[in-house]
Amino acid sequence: TQSTWDFSGQEMGAHKPRGILCARKLHNKRRLNRWADKNYRKAHTGREFRWDPMGGASHASGICVGKVGFESKQPNSALRKGLRVLLKKNNKKVAVFVPKDGCLNFIDENDSVLISGLGRKGRTVGDIPGIRFKCVNVAGISLKALYLGKKQKKKGQLLIIFTDSNNHISLSLIHI
Repeated sequence: TQSTWDFSGQEMGAHKPRGILCARKLHNKRRLNRWADKNYRKAHTGREFRWDPMGGASHASGICVGKVGFESKQPNSALRKGLRVLLKKNNKKVAVFVPKDGCLNFIDENDSVLISGLGRKGRTVGDIPGIRFKCVNVAGISLKALYLGKKQKKKGQLLIIFTDSNNHISLSLIHI
Protein backbone atom coordinates (compact mmCIF):
# COMPACT_ATOMS: atom_id res chain seq x y z
CA THR A 1 0.00 0.00 0.00
CA GLN A 2 1.18 3.51 -0.77
CA SER A 3 1.26 5.99 2.08
CA THR A 4 -0.23 9.45 1.79
CA TRP A 5 3.13 11.01 2.82
CA ASP A 6 5.14 9.97 -0.23
CA PHE A 7 8.03 12.43 -0.83
CA SER A 8 9.68 10.52 -3.71
CA GLY A 9 8.76 13.15 -6.31
CA GLN A 10 9.83 16.21 -4.32
CA GLU A 11 12.37 18.69 -5.69
CA MET A 12 14.41 19.34 -2.55
CA GLY A 13 16.29 16.85 -0.44
CA ALA A 14 15.59 16.02 3.15
CA HIS A 15 16.46 18.40 5.99
CA LYS A 16 15.98 21.56 3.89
CA PRO A 17 13.60 24.32 4.90
CA ARG A 18 10.37 24.24 2.96
CA GLY A 19 7.47 26.58 2.72
CA ILE A 20 6.52 30.07 1.71
CA LEU A 21 8.82 31.94 4.11
CA CYS A 22 12.04 29.98 3.57
CA ALA A 23 13.48 31.72 0.46
CA ARG A 24 15.94 33.89 2.41
CA LYS A 25 17.30 30.89 4.30
CA LEU A 26 17.78 28.87 1.09
CA HIS A 27 19.36 31.79 -0.74
CA ASN A 28 21.89 32.51 2.02
CA LYS A 29 22.77 28.86 2.42
CA ARG A 30 23.36 28.47 -1.32
CA ARG A 31 25.45 31.66 -1.43
CA LEU A 32 27.76 30.41 1.32
CA ASN A 33 28.05 26.85 0.06
CA ARG A 34 28.95 27.87 -3.49
CA TRP A 35 32.44 28.71 -2.21
CA ALA A 36 33.04 24.98 -1.67
CA ASP A 37 32.94 24.53 -5.44
CA LYS A 38 36.50 24.75 -6.82
CA ASN A 39 35.53 26.30 -10.15
CA TYR A 40 33.31 28.94 -8.51
CA ARG A 41 36.05 29.88 -6.05
CA LYS A 42 38.61 30.13 -8.85
CA ALA A 43 36.34 32.39 -10.90
CA HIS A 44 35.31 34.75 -8.09
CA THR A 45 38.26 35.27 -5.73
CA GLY A 46 40.00 37.79 -8.00
CA ARG A 47 43.22 35.81 -7.92
CA GLU A 48 43.75 36.15 -11.69
CA PHE A 49 44.56 39.82 -11.20
CA ARG A 50 47.48 38.89 -8.93
CA TRP A 51 49.22 36.13 -10.89
CA ASP A 52 48.09 36.81 -14.46
CA PRO A 53 50.45 39.24 -16.23
CA MET A 54 47.56 40.36 -18.44
CA GLY A 55 45.41 41.19 -15.40
CA GLY A 56 42.44 39.05 -16.37
CA ALA A 57 42.19 40.54 -19.87
CA SER A 58 41.97 38.40 -23.01
CA HIS A 59 44.63 40.37 -24.90
CA ALA A 60 47.47 42.70 -23.94
CA SER A 61 49.72 45.06 -25.87
CA GLY A 62 53.45 45.18 -25.42
CA ILE A 63 56.82 45.95 -26.95
CA CYS A 64 59.13 43.26 -28.28
CA VAL A 65 62.32 43.24 -26.24
CA GLY A 66 64.09 40.43 -28.06
CA LYS A 67 63.80 37.19 -30.00
CA VAL A 68 64.47 33.90 -28.24
CA GLY A 69 64.31 30.19 -28.99
CA PHE A 70 62.75 27.72 -26.57
CA GLU A 71 63.76 24.07 -26.50
CA SER A 72 60.83 21.69 -26.64
CA LYS A 73 60.23 19.04 -24.01
CA GLN A 74 61.07 15.36 -24.44
CA PRO A 75 60.57 13.29 -26.59
CA ASN A 76 60.52 16.14 -29.15
CA SER A 77 63.63 17.98 -30.18
CA ALA A 78 63.19 21.43 -31.68
CA LEU A 79 63.72 25.13 -31.13
CA ARG A 80 60.36 26.86 -30.80
CA LYS A 81 60.58 30.48 -31.86
CA GLY A 82 59.42 33.13 -29.45
CA LEU A 83 59.77 36.63 -28.08
CA ARG A 84 60.32 38.43 -24.83
CA VAL A 85 57.61 41.08 -24.55
CA LEU A 86 57.40 44.01 -22.13
CA LEU A 87 53.72 44.65 -21.39
CA LYS A 88 52.57 48.26 -21.55
CA LYS A 89 49.96 48.03 -18.80
CA ASN A 90 52.19 46.85 -15.95
CA ASN A 91 55.79 46.65 -17.25
CA LYS A 92 55.97 42.87 -16.77
CA LYS A 93 58.13 40.80 -19.12
CA VAL A 94 56.56 37.65 -20.53
CA ALA A 95 57.70 34.91 -22.90
CA VAL A 96 55.54 34.70 -26.01
CA PHE A 97 55.28 31.98 -28.68
CA VAL A 98 55.25 33.01 -32.36
CA PRO A 99 53.00 30.64 -34.35
CA LYS A 100 53.39 29.58 -38.00
CA ASP A 101 56.60 28.83 -39.86
CA GLY A 102 58.70 31.93 -40.57
CA CYS A 103 56.50 34.45 -38.77
CA LEU A 104 59.41 35.46 -36.57
CA ASN A 105 60.85 37.24 -39.62
CA PHE A 106 57.96 39.74 -39.58
CA ILE A 107 58.79 40.87 -36.03
CA ASP A 108 61.63 43.23 -35.18
CA GLU A 109 62.83 44.47 -31.83
CA ASN A 110 60.89 47.43 -30.41
CA ASP A 111 57.84 46.51 -32.50
CA SER A 112 54.44 46.87 -30.88
CA VAL A 113 52.83 43.42 -30.52
CA LEU A 114 49.47 42.17 -29.32
CA ILE A 115 49.46 38.93 -27.34
CA SER A 116 46.72 36.55 -26.27
CA GLY A 117 46.49 33.32 -24.32
CA LEU A 118 47.82 30.14 -25.90
CA GLY A 119 44.65 28.17 -25.22
CA ARG A 120 44.63 26.40 -21.85
CA LYS A 121 43.46 29.19 -19.53
CA GLY A 122 46.87 30.30 -18.32
CA ARG A 123 48.62 26.93 -18.55
CA THR A 124 51.39 25.83 -20.89
CA VAL A 125 50.46 24.01 -24.09
CA GLY A 126 52.09 21.04 -25.76
CA ASP A 127 55.86 20.66 -25.68
CA ILE A 128 56.66 24.36 -25.14
CA PRO A 129 57.78 24.73 -21.51
CA GLY A 130 56.68 27.79 -19.58
CA ILE A 131 55.01 29.58 -22.50
CA ARG A 132 51.42 30.66 -21.86
CA PHE A 133 50.92 33.36 -24.50
CA LYS A 134 51.12 33.75 -28.27
CA CYS A 135 51.65 36.72 -30.57
CA VAL A 136 48.65 37.63 -32.77
CA ASN A 137 49.36 41.15 -34.02
CA VAL A 138 52.48 43.07 -35.07
CA ALA A 139 52.49 46.85 -35.54
CA GLY A 140 48.69 46.85 -35.83
CA ILE A 141 48.62 44.15 -38.54
CA SER A 142 47.47 40.57 -38.02
CA LEU A 143 50.28 38.01 -38.00
CA LYS A 144 48.08 35.68 -40.08
CA ALA A 145 47.61 38.35 -42.78
CA LEU A 146 51.36 38.92 -42.89
CA TYR A 147 51.98 35.17 -43.13
CA LEU A 148 49.48 34.68 -45.96
CA GLY A 149 50.90 37.69 -47.84
CA LYS A 150 47.63 39.64 -47.78
CA LYS A 151 49.22 42.63 -46.04
CA GLN A 152 52.68 44.06 -45.62
CA LYS A 153 54.16 45.57 -42.51
CA LYS A 154 54.42 49.33 -42.56
CA LYS A 155 57.96 50.55 -42.80
CA GLY A 156 59.32 53.34 -40.65
CA GLN A 157 59.34 56.96 -41.79
CA LEU A 158 62.09 59.51 -41.42
CA LEU A 159 61.39 63.24 -41.49
CA ILE A 160 64.28 65.45 -42.63
CA ILE A 161 64.12 69.23 -42.22
CA PHE A 162 66.19 71.45 -44.54
CA THR A 163 66.83 75.17 -44.22
CA ASP A 164 68.32 77.20 -47.06
CA SER A 165 70.26 80.48 -46.95
CA ASN A 166 67.02 82.52 -46.81
CA ASN A 167 65.86 80.55 -43.73
CA HIS A 168 63.11 78.83 -45.74
CA ILE A 169 62.21 75.49 -44.24
CA SER A 170 61.59 72.50 -46.48
CA LEU A 171 60.50 69.08 -45.29
CA SER A 172 61.36 65.75 -46.78
CA LEU A 173 59.65 62.49 -45.78
CA ILE A 174 61.68 59.34 -46.49
CA HIS A 175 60.24 55.82 -46.18
CA ILE A 176 62.77 53.40 -44.72
